[in-house]
Amino acid sequence: MDAIGRSYLSRQSFNAPFHLSKSYWDGRTLTVQMINPTAGILSGDRLCSDVKVEPGGRLSLTTPSATRVYTMPEGRAEAVQNFSVAGGARLSFVPSMLVPHRHSRYHQASRLTVERGGELLYLDTLAPGRVAHGESFQYTELKYELELYWDGHLNARECYHLRPGDDSLIPVRRLFPHAYWISGYLITEQLTDSHPAIAAIRELHCAEAFVGLSRLPYAGWSIKIIARDSCALNRTLASLRYILSHVLQFAAGFSRT
Repeated sequence: MDAIGRSYLSRQSFNAPFHLSKSYWDGRTLTVQMINPTAGILSGDRLCSDVKVEPGGRLSLTTPSATRVYTMPEGRAEAVQNFSVAGGARLSFVPSMLVPHRHSRYHQASRLTVERGGELLYLDTLAPGRVAHGESFQYTELKYELELYWDGHLNARECYHLRPGDDSLIPVRRLFPHAYWISGYLITEQLTDSHPAIAAIRELHCAEAFVGLSRLPYAGWSIKIIARDSCALNRTLASLRYILSHVLQFAAGFSRT
């Protein structure tokens, strides 16, 4: 933070296919968009992100539109993400959804580190493909790996490997033939298990969107959403943002239109 309490980018470096937008300070949170100026993600691309929020910093990191993973006759694309949140710092990372095209392969590995007193909202959103083009679950392979550390403790670890050609997607497709998916984490000490916001998030569960909220062993919650279609997903995500923005003091960092 600067001398009058504003968050700012103290150091930045990027190269193709990444571009960082001009940052915007709204009085409480610094908003930065990560932009891919190319057509999308292609075979052989390796995207690496390393973001650190220092004590007192307030950062909302977003993307302006969906990320497309294009058809890959061979090879794959990879993304490696490292996010570090210091004590007293706040980070919201809510990118637009990933849209895998027919015969695409994409691997993503994320490491999230939050110090005691730090706060984080992290949401990954995944489309089944270009549904309007008849490409629902026509990609070849998606692999997501994530480790979340809080105060030096392993707080969550997940790995899912999705291949439409095997049985990995059967449970999801039984719920919704064109299921959209959100996997995320909310780390904050402002909410207790008995807080009305926790009950409100669980009440988002309905026939068109299955919503799960699970307490993590050390701090925070795991959030999972499986929605019938993109409209149901967007409605549920908007409701989630509304709940969080009216409870948490850093509302601007936890809301996105």
